[in-house]
Amino acid sequence: MTRRTAVAALATVAGFGVAAAPAAAAKKNEIVIKGDFKWRSGKGVEDTQRFSPRKVSVKSGATVTVRNKSKAPDPHTITFIEASLFPDSFESPIVGATFAAHQPGGEEAPPVVKLDDGVPAADQSAPLAVNTLGNLDAAGDSEFLDVGQKTTKFVVTADKGSTLPFFCAIHPWMQGKIKVK
Repeated sequence: MTRRTAVAALATVAGFGVAAAPAAAAKKNEIVIKGDFKWRSGKGVEDTQRFSPRKVSVKSGATVTVRNKSKAPDPHTITFIEASLFPDSFESPIVGATFAAHQPGGEEAPPVVKLDDGVPAADQSAPLAVNTLGNLDAAGDSEFLDVGQKTTKFVVTADKGSTLPFFCAIHPWMQGKIKVK
């Protein structure tokens, strides 16, 4: 076999191996924070951080894992709100309300990591029980993920048939929904 034929045969076999490999499927009951932040001096910024998948179906009582695989060293929240309040800018009132709820002692105080039904969770180390949507009058369930925090878990306690819209108050374009089955 000539060298050129051997290389062509090897490339063909390698191509079949790639084609036959299964695509990486999303893990059950998992939401991943993906993306990056790029600063280009004199040109602008690009922030591709997002929740993936954007739509998740889980059973009531299930534990959901949030994995931060973003390449940017940013904090995040996963904040549950009424769907009509999905922000379309940084100036959205729900963004400010979420920040205020996570820092009830003001900007100098350490943030409250978990809000359960809009108030600091009694046990900040226990998984958050998610069943309350925030609105402009009251915060709902929300969790703050600090810089470098790679994972957190929460339990969906909402009733079957519920929809739980969520977003990141720090990156308000990061949005998604959980359908409770």
